[in-house]
Amino acid sequence: MAYTTIDNSEEAFQTFIYTGSGNTGSTVARTFTGSANLKPGIHYHAKMGSGNMHNIMENEYTGAGTHWLSSSGDSVNDGNLASFDTNGFTHATNNQGGYYHNESGVDYVTWNWAESGASNATNNDGTITSTVRVNSTVGYSLVNWTGTSADGTIGHGLGARPKAIWMYPIQVAANNGNTQRQWWWEANSDGYAISNELNGSQTAQRNNLNGLVTAHASGEGTTSVFSVKEQNSQYEGVNHSSQNYLAICWKEIQGFSKFSDFYGNGHQDGTFVYCGFKPALIMIRAIGRAEGSFCYDNARNPTNVDSGMYIIGVNDSQLHFADANTDIDIYSNGFKLRDDGPSRNSSGEKYGFMAWAESPFVTSTGVPTTAR
Repeated sequence: MAYTTIDNSEEAFQTFIYTGSGNTGSTVARTFTGSANLKPGIHYHAKMGSGNMHNIMENEYTGAGTHWLSSSGDSVNDGNLASFDTNGFTHATNNQGGYYHNESGVDYVTWNWAESGASNATNNDGTITSTVRVNSTVGYSLVNWTGTSADGTIGHGLGARPKAIWMYPIQVAANNGNTQRQWWWEANSDGYAISNELNGSQTAQRNNLNGLVTAHASGEGTTSVFSVKEQNSQYEGVNHSSQNYLAICWKEIQGFSKFSDFYGNGHQDGTFVYCGFKPALIMIRAIGRAEGSFCYDNARNPTNVDSGMYIIGVNDSQLHFADANTDIDIYSNGFKLRDDGPSRNSSGEKYGFMAWAESPFVTSTGVPTTAR
């Protein structure tokens, strides 16, 4: 049975939706509605309406208000949040009435993983010294290093091989203008990663990136390190000399998170994908197609329906939408695609996925969950 160390998944992850007010006069506190208090350590924020938008990620390492935009340059200090709170977050006044986070009458969705509660620690496991902050319960580490323009390994502190890495160059302007945001998925082929180009079209996995981040079991990733390598005669995306980088490394937590792949069958009765829990958030990415990454969550989609479920893109400009090609069933132990759309279920195509739990399939005391 899929026993877990996290009986109440809302202590580790929560999806939260709110509607903007257009207010510009003061900060705005947002309080989560889950069954447990959660102070965010990683916060991803997306506008659900039409028109100008930014998908914004913030984290506890660089601090609330220092965000990575999906469509502009460096990590900046005047952004979305004023603080991470005991059970939610507070929006700053900067850009408050605009489309960033508080446009009047517009809905926003946020995904929030619990803070680590840890201090920064120097890690010398790799050939490149790193500073890490680890949440071993939720299964992520925040890893910061200074580039060397050489192949190397970097300590991640997870105690298990990473199954996904979200990598960002903090200093885009100082980094020869490189704007790639590499996300390495467990589903990527050896020597490949996904390049999330700013203001550019989404691509299939590539092996001609401006440097490679990887953690495959073939030796590029271990229980203590992941790798950065030269590719396309450059390191700019991952390890340019003297520049500053941050990666979020993920490991699997039984009954709470899963990072793997499946193959589409091209039918509305799609492939069943086992997770070992009822998912709260599912990210799906076509590995060999330029389709982008698409996400379902349990706040926008609280029930299974036949008319299409809402999806939204990450690291791209894909707005929240639903149609006949976005249907999915979420079960007590996984999910099944109910459409044959090429972004998620073309016959024979390989898809990577990342998923986090609403509730475990079976709790640590043997209590089963139910489908929705």
